[in-house]
Amino acid sequence: MAYRLEHPFSGAVYAGLGDGRVEVEKAGLRGLFDMYGNYLSGDVRSADAEMIRWVGTHGVTIASRHRAGFQETPAHDAPTLRDKDVQE
Repeated sequence: MAYRLEHPFSGAVYAGLGDGRVEVEKAGLRGLFDMYGNYLSGDVRSADAEMIRWVGTHGVTIASRHRAGFQETPAHDAPTLRDKDVQE
């Protein structure tokens, strides 16, 4: 298992399997989820989606998000309140 993290409130253990899947163990029961929080199999059918995403993508860097199409808007291209007032 690549990463393990205990949920601070529920005590469930979230374990990244290294391929984007996350195993959640709670009260002796286990469930398997994809990195987006979708249930795949097991007795645990619901879990904290944010924890699943964090653990499931922990090995993925921010740079990979840019390769997927997420880019920051340059400051000079961002509309300002003044620009909006001038256009109206």
